[in-house]
Amino acid sequence: MISLFSSPSGEKTKCYETDTADQKKGGNPVPVFRRLDDQTYEDIVEQAKGRLPWLCPAWTDHNAHDPGITLLELMAWYKELQQYHLDRLTPSLCRCLLKLAGVTPRHERDAVLPLMVGQECPPRLPDDRLTNAQDIIFELSEPIPARRSTLKAVAAEEAGVFFDITSMLYSIPSFHPFCFAGRNDTVLCLGFDQKPQDALRLWFDVVPPAGSTRNPPGEDSQSPRALEWQLEGCGRVLPLEDETWNLSWSGRVTLPAPREWSAGRDGLYWLRLRQTAPGCEENVRLSRIYDALYRARQRESCAREHRFRIEDQPEQRVLLRSSQAKDAMLAVFLRTDRGWEQTSAYQERWIAGEGRELTVDGSGASRDGAENLLVACLDSLRAQSLLFDAKGIPGERFTLEPGGQKPLTEHLRLMCMTLETDGAVRPAPWTLVDDLSLCSPRDRVFAYDAVRECLVFGDGEHGATVAPGPGAVMVTELILSHCGAGNIPEDAGLWFEADGMPVLNGPAEGGRDAETLEACRSRLLQRLEKTLKCESAADYANCAMQTPGLRVAGAKALPGFDSRLGAETRRAAFVTVVVLPASESPRPMPDAHFLAEVERQLERYRPICICTRASAPRYVPLSISVELETTGEADEPAIRAQLMQWLAPCAERVGQGVRRSDAVALLQKLPGVQRIRKAEVRGLDQNSYLTKTGDLLIPQDALPALERIEVEMLRI
Repeated sequence: MISLFSSPSGEKTKCYETDTADQKKGGNPVPVFRRLDDQTYEDIVEQAKGRLPWLCPAWTDHNAHDPGITLLELMAWYKELQQYHLDRLTPSLCRCLLKLAGVTPRHERDAVLPLMVGQECPPRLPDDRLTNAQDIIFELSEPIPARRSTLKAVAAEEAGVFFDITSMLYSIPSFHPFCFAGRNDTVLCLGFDQKPQDALRLWFDVVPPAGSTRNPPGEDSQSPRALEWQLEGCGRVLPLEDETWNLSWSGRVTLPAPREWSAGRDGLYWLRLRQTAPGCEENVRLSRIYDALYRARQRESCAREHRFRIEDQPEQRVLLRSSQAKDAMLAVFLRTDRGWEQTSAYQERWIAGEGRELTVDGSGASRDGAENLLVACLDSLRAQSLLFDAKGIPGERFTLEPGGQKPLTEHLRLMCMTLETDGAVRPAPWTLVDDLSLCSPRDRVFAYDAVRECLVFGDGEHGATVAPGPGAVMVTELILSHCGAGNIPEDAGLWFEADGMPVLNGPAEGGRDAETLEACRSRLLQRLEKTLKCESAADYANCAMQTPGLRVAGAKALPGFDSRLGAETRRAAFVTVVVLPASESPRPMPDAHFLAEVERQLERYRPICICTRASAPRYVPLSISVELETTGEADEPAIRAQLMQWLAPCAERVGQGVRRSDAVALLQKLPGVQRIRKAEVRGLDQNSYLTKTGDLLIPQDALPALERIEVEMLRI
């Protein structure tokens, strides 16, 4: 056991007092905002004297002995003094101003990668470490159980007929699981050799569709399609975790594994995936399905906290399910009605495959229902560097020595000796804050100085001071990471430190360094430049294009138009937005869910006096008949393809008719076309109108739909 009251043996605690000059040096203005102190005293006086002939022509004596000049110099001195104080924007003040604008600097984050393990891999606990030749350390985010399911068969089922595609899964680039081989409403069936021990984890590689990308979904965005997961013999199940957003992109899906799941066809345990609502966007296309992918994070745990809620009784058992806890030095704290107290009344044992079990005497534990037991696991090689002697002086600092890595501030916690209101000194958890100047004298807080790599405590006026004593400060949770440098590529040569077993890994993603104030300010300016406030017709269309969670191929705003009132009737203060989904269909048509999401987006950003509505386009069928004089270079399929591409659905064509002259110009450019003898455009229903010049007019919210092409070629 390691005690909070003990001092590190044989080593001096690295601690130094806050220097006033050092504070001034650290408080220099950061060039985040526009400089305000841009005039000297002499500049102000000369500029003021230069305005006197214009302001008061009768004032001709501008020498220093004149009383008016004396007052002017006094005001210049005062103006320079105000400019100086206004320009003292410390980093603390910059953070406050950015926070008022709704932007805070982003914290650092560790990278995450998927691991592919085989059946020969033994069971492992969370936090089991991996490394490579570059000494980049990763830790398992989840356990690897002893019994794991293996995907043995993949099939597509349609009307009770099975199509085994197991061999095709790794030989074809991709396939449509819900419309396999042109069949509609197919069901994806996955067969496993056994039931999993805890949960069924699957990784789906989704091929991203061409064209418009999907907007990031919001907190209240609904999935573009509905899927139904069924365990054969058990019925429908709901995923515990779905990173794919119903197969909208690649990711992992975790499903529960019920005990009553029984084997079916070919002695396998079958999982059926059915698409109940396809939506109006792309058809799901899969390339690979993996059954043994686990996540690991690029981090190195030097200290980890484990919190529990136990009863006020002796012999309370808790389990530390972490590989890091196996050889760690423990510090156990029990929260009673008086506060936290360190205890040594516990016994421990290591259970293979389970973790480190502690039997704690919980007598006197608080009964308020909150967590009342804290177990700090300190790395045995770093434990002495995580204890600090405190002098109890204002602004005390302690060096962490992260060794070239960066602490993840979200996982930086301390337990410090604290003077309580009853006069006793007891350990208490302290909280990390970004700025001590905003704290009160009794706040138990500390800050982290990333430049000097040290912990900074308050001065008694802004943040409390630590009670003096040996080992008065203990780091109970500290996780180091390379952050942005931890985004390593796939197959980076990782192996487990415990037994040297190599594993395959996918690319690590998501790691980033802490955002600087300059970068945070730039992000604020970009947000202000990309406002979704709707004023013009283009603003409404742009707002609809950025609807969260949708793939919007095009949008066009029609001010004053409401299709429910007729084409001739204009409705004041009303905007209709015609939207096109990014679809593989030749005539994209939004469904009710798509239109509802766009209308909700418009409702957020419309002016209060404007009514908005999202509408689907009306397709007006038409035909084109042409008679051409051509040479041997002309190709009829190419002519048809050019006409089809010319009238392909897009937002720019909404409400735009088809002009005969445009068709003639397009045909004239094609190779081998010498002369156009006839070119006619005709509507095939009552929603279009043919003018005297041969142009076809369509309604404002309509799109031309080319249904028939007649091409007659006369060779010359």
